[in-house]
Amino acid sequence: MSANPSARRRPASAQEILDSRLAFSKLLAEAKKEPLPLGLTWYPYDSMASINHMATFFRRHFADFERAFESGAVIDFGCGDGDIPLFFASLGCDVAAADNPPSNHNWMAGVRALRERMNLPVAVHELDADYATQLPGGNYGLAISLGVLYHLKNPYLALETLAKHCRYCVLSTRVADVTKSGVAIKNEALAYLLDHRETNNDPTNQWIFSPTGLERIAKRSGWRVLDQLRFGAATANPIDLDKDARAFLFMRSERLSAPATIRLLDGWTEVTELQWAWTLKRFSFEVTLLESLRPPKFSLQLVIPAAVAAVSPVVKMSCAINGQPVGTQSFSGTDEKYYEADLPANVDSSQPMVFEFTVEHNLDTSVDGRDLGVIMSFNGAIRGISEKIHFWLY
Repeated sequence: MSANPSARRRPASAQEILDSRLAFSKLLAEAKKEPLPLGLTWYPYDSMASINHMATFFRRHFADFERAFESGAVIDFGCGDGDIPLFFASLGCDVAAADNPPSNHNWMAGVRALRERMNLPVAVHELDADYATQLPGGNYGLAISLGVLYHLKNPYLALETLAKHCRYCVLSTRVADVTKSGVAIKNEALAYLLDHRETNNDPTNQWIFSPTGLERIAKRSGWRVLDQLRFGAATANPIDLDKDARAFLFMRSERLSAPATIRLLDGWTEVTELQWAWTLKRFSFEVTLLESLRPPKFSLQLVIPAAVAAVSPVVKMSCAINGQPVGTQSFSGTDEKYYEADLPANVDSSQPMVFEFTVEHNLDTSVDGRDLGVIMSFNGAIRGISEKIHFWLY
């Protein structure tokens, strides 16, 4: 039996993905007719049903999925028997499947058996998501993690690890709108800590997030939620099987940029020991992309200093790339801000790109003698030999 991908690499449309699932499911069922050795059993749930749940994401955001497929391999983080990674391998994607043998239903015998029986190229990695700070195989274009988060003792660490190594992610997990006793938590950033075997008689179940709590931990872990869906009970609790609801998130990492080098040009002051620096009101840097894939967007993180915010309720910042105007954006307050915009179509990303920024505010900096602008953190970095400002190419 073989489901070898064709010479054409990667799916060309959302519909192609969806049209392929039924034929693949038949091949999968055929491959599972022969039992596993040593009395081990197949994972009892229909993993391919998640492709149906993800259909809306594919249709709404296929351009993002194309970028994900082109920028790196797909990794299934908590792969079960490997149905999902094998499906993407059948579509021509480079794929890895990762799971933790002690918590996998059959010690990962299922994914290894299916890989051989279906003759598909899938890298299989043993990984404990509760402790991993790196992903085997380097960086990935897309992470898929379905029904894993609520089994983890350390969901923060797992989400941060994925954000540092994956451009995009499709994640699903169980959520709850009310607690076991009926206390409403849907709109609060909370999670319910399960007791031993409290849900589904499964001691590996740990945390059930509220929908708001799930969005909060995703954001705090370095992800931007691009879209979300929900399936299951209208009013979900963390305990009862008939009150089970699942949230699906499609996310883009804010920790992993396209690989590039950054060279600071004009308008920067010295970096302090605390790893931050003022810019001047006019500052610039040069970006050289290290891959051929053209990024559609860029993002620069900045901080409006309290002294500036006190005299300028609104701070304006303009940008030009290789002399091409990008636009003016306005900011207020003193928390982190992001100047994010599309890369102009007439900017050649295959050549070094010079980003020039202009800041407008009312702070009198004549006593200092420098025309100070905003503050930049220097504790971030993108791949490549790079100045450590917080700048991303998506």
